[in-house]
Amino acid sequence: MIQIGSYNRLEIVRKVDFGVYLSDGESDVLLPIRQVPPKAGQGTILDLFVYTDSEDRPIATTHRPFAVAGEFALMRIVSLSAIGAFADWGIPKDLLIPLSEQRQPLVEGRSYVVRVVLDILTDRVIGSTKLSKYLDPDTSKLKEGQQVEALIIHRMEHSTMAIIDGRFSAAFFPDEIHRPLKVGEKTPAFVKKIREDGKISLSLTPVGYQAVAERAPDIIRMLEKEGGFLPFSDSSSPEEIRKVFGMSKGSFKKLLGKLLKEDRIEISFHGIRLKRR
Repeated sequence: MIQIGSYNRLEIVRKVDFGVYLSDGESDVLLPIRQVPPKAGQGTILDLFVYTDSEDRPIATTHRPFAVAGEFALMRIVSLSAIGAFADWGIPKDLLIPLSEQRQPLVEGRSYVVRVVLDILTDRVIGSTKLSKYLDPDTSKLKEGQQVEALIIHRMEHSTMAIIDGRFSAAFFPDEIHRPLKVGEKTPAFVKKIREDGKISLSLTPVGYQAVAERAPDIIRMLEKEGGFLPFSDSSSPEEIRKVFGMSKGSFKKLLGKLLKEDRIEISFHGIRLKRR
């Protein structure tokens, strides 16, 4: 059965003046003539996205949407109407975000992270900015230190919120952000902490002692490049540490402790000095 809002593997079964009809073996769907690949003919297999047109008829497209049903993506609002907002999601027909699916009133010209949803009652694809209701509250299978993919969804005064692996809500806090994070950006991240209530904090860099220890060669190379001295110590601010070393101050101190134990550096109030061997 052809899945609306998803990619389908389809075979061209016949040509008509206005396009070609493709089948999955059970039902047919039209691909408009202007999108038919030049060498495609009867029997050609294509992987195509299927949605519904303005008359609610299934239609295939060679365009690739920013997200399919069940996924999230950043989309720009191109128009507003009495029933909702319309977002550009990469295909000829804009995506309707009904008023009932808007977390807050949307503004034309602005971009928002949107969940693509297949309405099972109408078989139509719609959008939603009420993201939390589509996220899994059970984070018990995640582990601290685990690498994930984070989609940045919005910034707040004291945190930057993200969706990880397309399923869970999580947050970056200032001490773990060493570069600007843009809404809609996807970035590798690491689970720093899982609280008792299941809430997750993230880091842009690996966490745990082993992960910190792996950065030791980087510090040595920086010291060698700078003539054996770096003007950073316990008195350096977390912001300075993040900017220069790309890690939290806590991780930085752990790393210095490792290098001290190995007798590879000396630390003074003024900074770090490489021990010559």
